[in-house]
Amino acid sequence: MIGVSVILNLLYAWPIAILVDTVLNVTPHENWIHKLLLAPFGESKIAQVLGMAFLEMLIKILQETVWMVRLMLSSQIKCNGTARVRTELYEKLQNLSLSWYRTRSQGDTIYRLSYDSLGPWGILDTFIGSVAATVTLVGMLVIMLLRSVPLTLFALSITPFLIAANLYFSPKIRDRAAESKRTDANFTTTAQHALAAMPLIQAFGRQEQEADRFKNAVTQSVTASMQLSWQENLYPLAIQVIFALGKAVIFGYGGWLVYHDQFLHPVAGGVTCGDLIVFMTYLGQLWEPLGWVLGFTTKIQTYVASCERVLEIIAEKPSVVDEPSAALLPVKPRTLTLTEVSFGYRPETMILRGISARIEPGEMVAFLGASGTGKSTLLNLIPRFYDPTGGVIQLDNYNIRSVRLSDLRKHIALVSQESTLFPDTILENLRYGCEEISFEKIEAAVREAGASEFIEMLPNGYETEIIEGGQNLSGGQRQRLAIARALLTDAPILVLDEPTSALDPAHEQWVMETLQRIRGTRTVIIVTHRLETVQSCDRIFVLQHGFIAESGTHADLVARQGVYAQILQPAIAHGACRLHQRA
Repeated sequence: MIGVSVILNLLYAWPIAILVDTVLNVTPHENWIHKLLLAPFGESKIAQVLGMAFLEMLIKILQETVWMVRLMLSSQIKCNGTARVRTELYEKLQNLSLSWYRTRSQGDTIYRLSYDSLGPWGILDTFIGSVAATVTLVGMLVIMLLRSVPLTLFALSITPFLIAANLYFSPKIRDRAAESKRTDANFTTTAQHALAAMPLIQAFGRQEQEADRFKNAVTQSVTASMQLSWQENLYPLAIQVIFALGKAVIFGYGGWLVYHDQFLHPVAGGVTCGDLIVFMTYLGQLWEPLGWVLGFTTKIQTYVASCERVLEIIAEKPSVVDEPSAALLPVKPRTLTLTEVSFGYRPETMILRGISARIEPGEMVAFLGASGTGKSTLLNLIPRFYDPTGGVIQLDNYNIRSVRLSDLRKHIALVSQESTLFPDTILENLRYGCEEISFEKIEAAVREAGASEFIEMLPNGYETEIIEGGQNLSGGQRQRLAIARALLTDAPILVLDEPTSALDPAHEQWVMETLQRIRGTRTVIIVTHRLETVQSCDRIFVLQHGFIAESGTHADLVARQGVYAQILQPAIAHGACRLHQRA
């Protein structure tokens, strides 16, 4: 299509030149292209005039049709290419470790995925335009040199000024584009945080302060965008000023040549009015591609800023990856062993210190401790969301670092404290990760988790749509669905983070009875601060200041009169007080 466009552009100026120099001229201009294009219309002047008008119209229609086809091809490349970039970027984001997300805002990541992903297309589009410009430029130069060497050299005299303009504007546009991307990403982050925290904002009456924060983010984004816009619009203005000065020089010099060759000192083969018309038409078609070719690096600077932000993520190496020799690990009940496990998000601040525990298949154990003792951090080490700073975690005799991540995580069903649900039906949320499971098994797991009661009361039952974040369900309902979803997996190890924190006493008892029923068939690991949840466990590991202060059964720990007993005494006193109040 680029080649066809170039040919049509070269032909576009000839019908009017032939009309002026040959059809309407007393002394027709002898030229092979004149003869070629006039041949189909015979010797009649009327036919030749109408023929040139028809030819001009035909070339214009073909130009616009080819341009439309080029635009559609470009749109197809843009849509398919951008889809590929976004998909690969998202796949990379899925494989990045959780430690990466601890240092990045969601808004910035969403902005890169949504807007910066257009950067590669922008560069490709500019490159395609530059290729078309280069082909056009070569064709125009050849024809213009054949028509008039002096005029062509005069036309090219503006090249140093174009180069200077591009050298001046290119770094400015790039810097402004990078700043605009940063402020736009900050605006997206501010908006995302504000919407997520709306209940808190309203509860504390912080609407005015948050509105000021939002306004500040908007102002920064607008200011950076305007600074970029100024540079992006000053650049074409400078180029057009250079073109205008050059055109004035060529127009004056070309007009003088026509006057000299046709009137002052007529010469055969001199510059004619038709030549000047063709030349001036070609001049616009020469300078535009010349500006494209020389301005390629300037035009792509905004897209380069986007590409850098995309490639920054693509080049990021996950901190948790499969080893080259990672072993296959078939899913079956296995012994989980932690040996002197330590961990810290920063080397100078250790959260876990020397954690050692051995959990046999089918056991139900609990890691008990107050907030900040490292319970949830320990939970994240088991499926290798993070790797320990020191020590070893094993399944049977396999160091979990030496097995495939996918196999390791098939062994573990995790119920997090947030009880994440997707904006889909209850049924599809329950099937997440086990799409082929039968509805009968789903109903059984829902009953075990104590969720059947509220699901059956919903107008649409299992087909009820869950809105973003599960906001149309209570915390307890979300947690029971998450427990049911975990029960539906074949994972031999079930890990629950504060499984009863959002439940009332009746449903807490229901969940604990469910866990009692599956103990022996699955390993159950409970991470909690609630004493009521742990008393029936086979073993309790009491965490304090990042290490295991003591471990044993509920009876053993009470008899030992250690840390566990000290935690238990206030709870016993509180329970006695409640009994006295009821009496």
